[in-house]
Amino acid sequence: MIDEKLDFRLLKFKNGKPFFAIVNLEVYRSDIGNEIIEEYCGEGWLRQGNIESVPMKGYEDWKKGVKNGLEFALSKSSEKWKVKIKKVEGRIGTDTNPTIIGFATILAFCEQTKLKLDSEIIEKIENFTFKSWENKNDEKIPNFINLEYER
Repeated sequence: MIDEKLDFRLLKFKNGKPFFAIVNLEVYRSDIGNEIIEEYCGEGWLRQGNIESVPMKGYEDWKKGVKNGLEFALSKSSEKWKVKIKKVEGRIGTDTNPTIIGFATILAFCEQTKLKLDSEIIEKIENFTFKSWENKNDEKIPNFINLEYER
């Protein structure tokens, strides 16, 4: 069961473009090291206009965006964490892409763990995210550590 109170919602408009994602994470301290567990329970695309929720199979680019966002956030924490990815939602092709999902994941993790990122780092990641609709970057996988795209 998903605790809806853990939903982190990113909704911004910049330069006339939408940036939207919902990420639900369960985050716990860990004694043994960082661990990312994928427990997606969505149904994928249902019909035009609906929010898409990531299922266990498919949406690999969005899942990679989540994992890359978490790997970045985990690298900035001095503590070890167990993170369960419970839900990722968005609108493919219009409001949501892997970079937007990764950015929302970083913010969700920071909110739950009280991790404070340097404002300069947040600004750089935000600017990287806001450029994700340019040059077909929405079809690429974000690397938040180097602020560049893979693939």
